[in-house]
Amino acid sequence: MKKISSLLVALFAIITVSAQVQVTVTSAGKVKIMYGASNNYTFYAPGVGTQTFYIHMWSVPADNGTGAQLDDSWNNSNVTMNWSAADNAYVGNVDFATKLWTGTNNVIPAGTTLTNFGMVFKDQQNGATHQSADVQANTVGFTPTTIPALAVSNVSAKAKSAVVAGKLYTSAKGNLTLSVYEMSGKLVKTFNVNADGNAIDLNVPSNGLYLVKISNGSENEVVKFAK
Repeated sequence: MKKISSLLVALFAIITVSAQVQVTVTSAGKVKIMYGASNNYTFYAPGVGTQTFYIHMWSVPADNGTGAQLDDSWNNSNVTMNWSAADNAYVGNVDFATKLWTGTNNVIPAGTTLTNFGMVFKDQQNGATHQSADVQANTVGFTPTTIPALAVSNVSAKAKSAVVAGKLYTSAKGNLTLSVYEMSGKLVKTFNVNADGNAIDLNVPSNGLYLVKISNGSENEVVKFAK
């Protein structure tokens, strides 16, 4: 009888959480996470007036097709949930083609199928004084999705940026974040620059094929190059 009772409790908990948290695949490799649309905050209470909270994420090797652990650093959560008046809920959007797993320092390679991931809601980007229990995405609506190739700019007259002889030439100006990846999805380096029209040396140490992601606020561009 105790086993039946514990199973019922577990089932009730899953149903309760799924009524509050919804994860939807919006396109290949991209998901939308919603919380609080049912006006029920028993899973995680963000606090009165809170506009943003954070998500710690992970995916075990059996759930991501890479054979490797994907994990965020507890002290560096890069996925946010922001209050949306239009949805009357907290909303977060994740592009797994470009998401850096800050604990294991990798991204998911193109062509990989992600079948599940775990989440913890928390109040701080670099830790937590208040957090939720664990929740598995496949219990709250997530369905498997395959990571597409990054959208790569063609090196042409219309391209904003190009890499020549290891140096980045870009028309983007101001504070940029540059992230260099191997084609396998492994992050090689990330750094900030103040672009002023001059060439930027990427200082890639080894020969091979790479991608450089150029982030300028909400705008991103990815350029493929060889060294």
